[in-house]
This record gives sequence, C-alpha cells and structure tokens, in this order.
Amino acid sequence: MLENSLWLRYNPDKTIREVLARIYECSAVELGEDERELYASLKRHLTKKEFRMIMMNEAGLSAEEIGKEVGMEGEELAKAQYKAYRKIRQDKIRREVKGGLSEENPDQADEE
Repeated sequence: MLENSLWLRYNPDKTIREVLARIYECSAVELGEDERELYASLKRHLTKKEFRMIMMNEAGLSAEEIGKEVGMEGEELAKAQYKAYRKIRQDKIRREVKGGLSEENPDQADEE
C-alpha cells in the first residue's frame, strides 16, 4: 500500500481515508477505495510543503516541529496551514477524492 510513503512516517496510526473523512465531515465509506489514489490526488493538488504540513498536523505534531521541517514559523506557518486546509477543501479536490471526478466530467460534457 503506502509502506514507504511520508504519510506512514508521520501517521502510522491514521489512514488517509480517516483524515479526509474528518476534514470533509463525511463517512470514510463515501471516499475512494484505494489509499494510493487518495494519496496521489493530494500530492497532485498540494505543494510539497502544504502536503507535509497537513500530514504533520494530522499526526499531532507541534507547530514548532512542523515549522522546523518546512522552514516557517509563527504567523507565516499559521497562514500557510490555513491555506493548505482551505485548498484541500476545494470542490475540485473533494470530488476527485470522493471518486466522482472521473465519472462526472463525461456526463457533464454530454449534457451540454
């Protein structure tokens, strides 16, 4: 699965599905089945720093530890984390993670 990923380095106890379900306030069943696809979707839409900040924050690491890892501190770090979470909540990412993006686009094109 994600044996060598950064996700497991910081979050050995939580799955990506659990974290995304909490962020999107839905059940994990509503999200895509494949952990690798969820991981790839997040990596595709977030910068490396944003992705790392979210992973570390979800692991419960302190702001100092996160800041040291990504090279930010204080208000700059808080703003960057806010931006990363706002970005992950965008409809484009939400649809892709829920598995509907690849299925919705062809239908929308046929209706137009």
